[in-house]
Amino acid sequence: MRVLACVGAMFALGGGAGSVRVGEAAPEFVAGGAWLNSAPLHVRQLRGRVVLVNVWVYSCINCHLSLPTLRGWYARFHAAGLEIVGVHSPEFPSDRPAGNVAAALRRDGVDWPVMQDNDLATWNAYGVSGWPSFYLVDRRGKVRAVHVGELSARFPDAIPGLERQLMALLAEK
Repeated sequence: MRVLACVGAMFALGGGAGSVRVGEAAPEFVAGGAWLNSAPLHVRQLRGRVVLVNVWVYSCINCHLSLPTLRGWYARFHAAGLEIVGVHSPEFPSDRPAGNVAAALRRDGVDWPVMQDNDLATWNAYGVSGWPSFYLVDRRGKVRAVHVGELSARFPDAIPGLERQLMALLAEK
């Protein structure tokens, strides 16, 4: 039933109406809790790198099943200029404590920066419509691609296109 909760929550939490569009500047991160695996980051600090913003929650199966794709991209492209920033936006009260999030990161082998968005401020700034959501940001801070939904062997259709876009952005100087 957790899958239904993840998909269904997009209607309960709102988002979407003010969604960030391709070509617009990426909104700033507004932490509503701790930063894990990193000191606090700002979008402007990441200029010069290609950034994949992943809005997720550790208790969502669709988010969890997307992690192997993200770990693969991070291993292959981090040295070339890719940064992944996880925006952990809770669905349930148990998703809020930093200790729970940190334990999930250790268990799942997530070593990129993750911020807690306990107040859903970053969720709202991006106009997120569901978990997981992905925003591919170029070296100048502009959103170049948006994908909502799982990126996994179960739902692989978006992976090749996003990977091509990611590689093209890494090739831009």
